Amino acid sequence: MPPRSVHVRLAYGADALEITVSDDGRGPAGPTGRTPDAVPGHGLAGIRERAAAHGGTARTGPGPDGLGFRLAVRLPFAHSRTEVGS
Repeated sequence: MPPRSVHVRLAYGADALEITVSDDGRGPAGPTGRTPDAVPGHGLAGIRERAAAHGGTARTGPGPDGLGFRLAVRLPFAHSRTEVGS
């Protein structure tokens, strides 16, 4: 069953940005790693690689209460120090 609704949440703190996307669809792929109507590609693997390249993480799995699908990405802020000269 395709999702009927999607929830996107952006949250940030002093050290990171967190992005969570969850839906009420069929949920994670089965043991083969693919759903029957999946389009081949590198979407989730690409998201994980891009997050890791910036020191972050990306997790996928069942949505809230075990229903649907959830993607959670955490990207740390790059801290830079700027000094003001006299």
